[in-house]
Amino acid sequence: MLVALAAGADPSALPEFEALDVAAVADELRRQGLITQTGMAVTDAVARALGPFPAGLAPISAEPLDEATITQALGRIGDDDRRVLERLVWGPPQGTVGNAQRAVTWPDAASPIDRLLALRLLRPVDERTVILPREVALVLRGGRIFDENGERPALPRVQAASTDRRPAGAAGAFGERQSTDWRPVLDTAAQSDLWVQLAYAEEDGTLTSAIVRVLFVAHGSAYLVRRAGARLTVPTGRIISAQTLEPVVINDPPLEQRN
Repeated sequence: MLVALAAGADPSALPEFEALDVAAVADELRRQGLITQTGMAVTDAVARALGPFPAGLAPISAEPLDEATITQALGRIGDDDRRVLERLVWGPPQGTVGNAQRAVTWPDAASPIDRLLALRLLRPVDERTVILPREVALVLRGGRIFDENGERPALPRVQAASTDRRPAGAAGAFGERQSTDWRPVLDTAAQSDLWVQLAYAEEDGTLTSAIVRVLFVAHGSAYLVRRAGARLTVPTGRIISAQTLEPVVINDPPLEQRN
């Protein structure tokens, strides 16, 4: 749902989320600092981590075409033209062509790109780039945000802290410090050796939450160790939020404390 929100969609109106308790998920996303406290907008950190085309959609058009105009235009194109659109429909929505900003009219259109530009089913971004307008992509997708025949980006995976290893009062002392201004949180965690719940974007755009120990942050990356023991390196540009948890305890508990 977070990716859909970043794409500017209303999850309650999407077939993908018919069985989802949208309000409950939104409350959890707010708790994690991934969407704003009022409304359903993603935070700036989430927007940066997901990049310019969340869900493979272009930004909202300055002068969007209405659905009737798009449907009429799609009825005028041929198979070669449609294949160009199919290459862009699930993202990324941009493609490279020569002389993208050329003036072209329907009677003079001699190629698929010409015809799509003439009908405004593609729009020039600069001299070498065209983009599939957001509203055109949504019509081609049948109103869906994700490809039902492909792999839908996963919802954030949250690993809860182990309560049996948390000292008394730790939830109040440490659990409230959650911030999308993640750098001071990681610095504090590294200095005080605290576990951190880190929300970040994978390379494929999947939103993930993991409990990690912070080694250090340098050279544009955070160097971490998962609670399970595996090392993890996350580019800082993909970090969304961080929340300190309990202190790291490496040694086994005393024998008398074991069950």
